[in-house]
Amino acid sequence: MPKTLLLLMLSSIALWLGCHSSNSEKQSSPSTDSMIVENKPIALDRDQKGRLAWQKPSMVINKLGDLTGKTVADIGAGTGYFTFRFMRYAKKVIAIDIDGEMIELIEVFRENLDSLDQLKIETRLAAPDDPRLWPEEVDVIVLINTIAYIQDRAAYLATLKKALKPRGILMIVDFKLKRIPGTIAPPVDNRVGILELEDALVKGGYRNVKTDDTSLDFQYIILADKD
Repeated sequence: MPKTLLLLMLSSIALWLGCHSSNSEKQSSPSTDSMIVENKPIALDRDQKGRLAWQKPSMVINKLGDLTGKTVADIGAGTGYFTFRFMRYAKKVIAIDIDGEMIELIEVFRENLDSLDQLKIETRLAAPDDPRLWPEEVDVIVLINTIAYIQDRAAYLATLKKALKPRGILMIVDFKLKRIPGTIAPPVDNRVGILELEDALVKGGYRNVKTDDTSLDFQYIILADKD
């Protein structure tokens, strides 16, 4: 299907959802392909159904604390699964991805938000080795289901550290090295272990590196601070 036609279809779906929100939509199953946040359409969970149950996005976001007045960089934003959720709490969200089609998709859904909410979201097309962030631009950086695809992780983490404001927070969420359904996680060879990331963060000069490998069934959560 041509990309333009796909985007037009998705835009139509988003507009329909925005104009037809009802009690039945509010009570819809987490496994539906499009999700509603406060009666507003957000990006499609195209990867697999049921993600809400195992990803627990609200819990993940709560681990970052109060995001009021803060700027969040969502690296590897994909369809905007977390981007539009961060929007509810943060002053600004920068959705970053190396896939131009994903950036366009986020823009489609962004255009169907209220004008004030649209101003809270910015998209950036990044390079595999450069997130396109300015020095000390953001308060929080999140990489969710993304870190394993970065080749030179040490150099990339150093770049991210420069982009964080003083006392800024880095969050990494990714898949554990355990048996996980193939519909949810990539093969084990395409994942990175929690210990490897802990070591990389400590060597990279991050402080207060904390890990949580129990809150999520399939994933670990790592939090670290800038100096």
